[in-house]
Amino acid sequence: MQLKEIDFKALKENWMHIHLEDGTIIRFKSVLTRVFDTGQRDPVGEPIYRIDSQNVVVARAPEELKGIPSEFVPPIHEIAKIRKPSVVKIRAIVGEDWNEYELEDGSRIKTKTIVTKVLRLDGFFDAYGNPIYIIQSQMVVSS
Repeated sequence: MQLKEIDFKALKENWMHIHLEDGTIIRFKSVLTRVFDTGQRDPVGEPIYRIDSQNVVVARAPEELKGIPSEFVPPIHEIAKIRKPSVVKIRAIVGEDWNEYELEDGSRIKTKTIVTKVLRLDGFFDAYGNPIYIIQSQMVVSS
C-alpha cells in the first residue's frame, strides 16, 4: 500500500472535559498530526485515510489527591511492574464534539476520540502535584 501524506489545517479542535469519580477533572484533546491517503476507497467511494495524532492530557485534581511533584516518572510498563495503575470511573464527559480538518485538496475530514478507560498512576505526580492519569481511547475518522 502506497501512502501519500496530505497537508491539512485544523478548523475545529475543542477540549473535552472528563469528570472522574475521584473528583478530578481532566482536560483532554486529541490533536491530528499527520494524514495519509491510502489510495483505497470504502464501499461508497469515499477515500480511506490513515491518521496520526497526539493526546494532550491536563488533570485538575482535588487537594486531597495532590502530592509532591515527581522528579522522575518511569515508563508505564515499568510502573506496572511495581504497582498496578488504579482504574478511575468516569462520571461524565462534556464536549465530545467532532474535530474538523480541511485537507490540502479542499476536502474535509472529522475525527472523534472515544474515551474507553482512565487509569491513575498512584504515587506519581505532575509538576503541579496532580496525580498522573493515562487515558485509553480510540479515534474514529469520518469524511
